[in-house]
Amino acid sequence: MEEEKQKSSPRLTEARHAAKGLLKAAKLSSAPIEINQLITTIRQTFDVTIKGVPNEMFSGKGDAMTQARGNCIFIIYNDSRSVVRKRFSTAHELGHLYIGHLHGNSSLDLNSDSFDEMEANAFAAHLLMPPDFLRKDIKSGIKNPEDLAKKYNVSLDALWVQLRSTNLFKIL
Repeated sequence: MEEEKQKSSPRLTEARHAAKGLLKAAKLSSAPIEINQLITTIRQTFDVTIKGVPNEMFSGKGDAMTQARGNCIFIIYNDSRSVVRKRFSTAHELGHLYIGHLHGNSSLDLNSDSFDEMEANAFAAHLLMPPDFLRKDIKSGIKNPEDLAKKYNVSLDALWVQLRSTNLFKIL
């Protein structure tokens, strides 16, 4: 938390570059991005296990968390959530790893004021909805946001946030 107090603004550019780097390292070039397509590449950097757990493990709070035990990192997600929520929550937790936020629990909040959460959200959005991929799909004729959300296997809300933050809504 001390580091967060010292930040004057979220490091969104760093988060976006980290997501782009992971996609490049995994040699992925089209949507949808599936976490299992990334796992071999992720494990080159982190000893990570990703697993769905019952809702009761979260006591009604949160959708995912990252815990470190020694050199082993565990990302658990609430298995009772929708597929799109589980995907974004897992990508969000991966963002915490790649940006260096290895400090306890985390949850998805697209409107969070916490710099760490904003950075993890930016990472997740760029990992699951890379702007270059979106631009290409929009220019190829996919103009309906519902169709884009379905193709990228994300929620419509997450898609709109990404379209606005990248100014791609202007070419829809």
